[in-house]
Amino acid sequence: MPDPQPASQELAPRVALMLELADRAATVALRHFGSATLGIRTKPDASPVTEADTEIESLLRTQIEADFAADALLGEEHGERHGASGWRWVIDPIDGTISFAAGVPLFGTLIGLEHEGRVVAGICSMPALGERVWAARGEGAWWERTDAAGTHTRSEARVRRCTRLADALVCTTGLEYFERSHRTPALVSVARAAGRVRGWSDCYGGMLVATGRADAWFDPVMHPWDSGPFPVILEEAHGVFTDWSGKPDIHGGSAVACHADLHAELLAHLR
Repeated sequence: MPDPQPASQELAPRVALMLELADRAATVALRHFGSATLGIRTKPDASPVTEADTEIESLLRTQIEADFAADALLGEEHGERHGASGWRWVIDPIDGTISFAAGVPLFGTLIGLEHEGRVVAGICSMPALGERVWAARGEGAWWERTDAAGTHTRSEARVRRCTRLADALVCTTGLEYFERSHRTPALVSVARAAGRVRGWSDCYGGMLVATGRADAWFDPVMHPWDSGPFPVILEEAHGVFTDWSGKPDIHGGSAVACHADLHAELLAHLR
């Protein structure tokens, strides 16, 4: 049986709202970014959360509930609300909270849109960099940038072809995530085999691969909101996004994103 494809009249208004919500989230994030009075607390899992995280997620959820009351919602900060429409929104208000709280611009808002369990649209918006990448299934992936002068450009997002790990620029996260998940040998194996490894982690690594500026991104620990939009973004950008066993990573676990020609070699090191 083919995967269920939502009707365009159902998908289009949700994609329009997704893009609008990313803009609204960016406004809130930039208002808080770099603030000396930014409120930060530590969650039970020892990860940080800021007042911007909770404000953005509340804003997005309120608008989604107003426009699509029957849709389900899952957010990092406010949990899950079940729905009856077959649609689910998955939200990470600020992916890269450690960077955000430190005044580093490598953070973003992630919104994934699922239909009957399949990711059909999504966006990764990085407001401090003035760029975002988004996709809708069957409609391509798009890279949008706004420069300091306010000039806006839009181009197709495309994963670049790389056939050998020895030639690849690979992004990943910090050593502590590999140690906590008992996967340090995988990091060492990839680092020794890759042409270059850089610590551009969180959603920025996914954006770099989707826009052809890095060849691969891998992460040992993912949650559903971390994966969020990336399955459809990478697929529409002519790449792949799976977990470390090679299965589609929709509901979290681990992640690897790259061109299909590099996928098998990279998985061999991760396994």
